[in-house]
Amino acid sequence: MGRWARLAGVAAGAAATSLAVTALTERTGVRVDRFVVETGRPGLPPAGLTILHLSDFHFCASGGTQQRKIDALHRQLAGVSFDILAVTGDLVHDAAGFPVALELLSTLRPRARLAAFSVPGNHDYAEYSVWGVFQTAGREGEAGAVVAPAPMAGARQMAAYARKVLRNELVRIPVAFNDVAAWDVSLRSIGIEPLVNRAAAIDFPGGRMWVIGVDDHTEGRPDLSLALRDVPDGQPLLALAHNPDAWLEPAIQRADLVLAGHTHGGQIRLPVMGAVHTQGTHLTRQHPSGWFRRGETWMFVSRGVGESIPLRIGAPPQAALITLRPLRPD
Repeated sequence: MGRWARLAGVAAGAAATSLAVTALTERTGVRVDRFVVETGRPGLPPAGLTILHLSDFHFCASGGTQQRKIDALHRQLAGVSFDILAVTGDLVHDAAGFPVALELLSTLRPRARLAAFSVPGNHDYAEYSVWGVFQTAGREGEAGAVVAPAPMAGARQMAAYARKVLRNELVRIPVAFNDVAAWDVSLRSIGIEPLVNRAAAIDFPGGRMWVIGVDDHTEGRPDLSLALRDVPDGQPLLALAHNPDAWLEPAIQRADLVLAGHTHGGQIRLPVMGAVHTQGTHLTRQHPSGWFRRGETWMFVSRGVGESIPLRIGAPPQAALITLRPLRPD
């Protein structure tokens, strides 16, 4: 074997090892990032309002990796204060994870000085599995039987599923539906108000801020106009949506700040290609999360805390502390 071939082999081995280590360790590396957004709209206190934005827990009943993430959040948020807790969906990966999510949120809610809100994600409505490719029913509340199709039919269905993933299209494969209404009752019991196509006002000394929530774009019935119906013009506005496709609606520009999740930052991001899949949103493979701006409106898309499959490469899990404050002169 020639010298260059040996060097290439060593390099390939090192790259493969590095990739494997990243895949095994990156999932637990939750970090809390801090940002500041300025708005020219009057009404905010001079220091602004700080929002703890959490998204995409994808919790199951238990698990070592999951617990390490929870512990990491507790460590990084120890002693940290904020005004608003905003949770943008996908609390669970399956129904057994809801008590875990509720316990975590119950420890954080008392530290939100003004209010706490949530919007549902597609995983809050439905449990997904690759076996959903073969199921015979998909109506809400009736997942249908998982059947074994004829070999050729099954192959065609799997091929269609693979094509959607490669084309970065929406893939919807529910096998069970959750009782979201009951979960909303539990969230309210710990002081978190679910906002589904509606608005709420937050009063603070010297001002008022509005918060709207939009239903999930995959399993819900989003209605931005309904959410905005009671919001007066000219006051600070925070918009919550699980799916960043809410950004496509022109009326979203009434908001100063939009918070979303859903994409997991692509979850697996490769050199040149970028995100393997962005969960079927309008976001590109090269920019599946982070900050976006249109006019005077900002949108932040979180990489989220959890995953749809137990793997992250190039997209570490994330929570965010975002301060929305009045525009300061240069």
